[in-house]
Amino acid sequence: MLKSLIGQTMTIQCAFCQMEYKTKVPQKNARFLPEFNQFENVSVQCPECGAIEILNMNIPPDDTDEPFQTGDLPVEEEIQRYYVRLLMRYVREDLKP
Repeated sequence: MLKSLIGQTMTIQCAFCQMEYKTKVPQKNARFLPEFNQFENVSVQCPECGAIEILNMNIPPDDTDEPFQTGDLPVEEEIQRYYVRLLMRYVREDLKP
């Protein structure tokens, strides 16, 4: 789970071993894949157990575009989506300033 994104540093909590670790934002672009009509997901690997965390780069870029109202998702999920949206602005070419 993506817990925070400050500057170019992500804090991730591993879903398997629960270890929290920091890693840099990947210095690559999430490519658009026309055959799937989606962007590549970003993956990071836990340094403790080797589990791979996949971060979906295809959620709506703005929270107002989501078909739910605040409170329908667990708070942790809403927080994670907030940070994933920030990450999307670093790695998706169409969202970079």
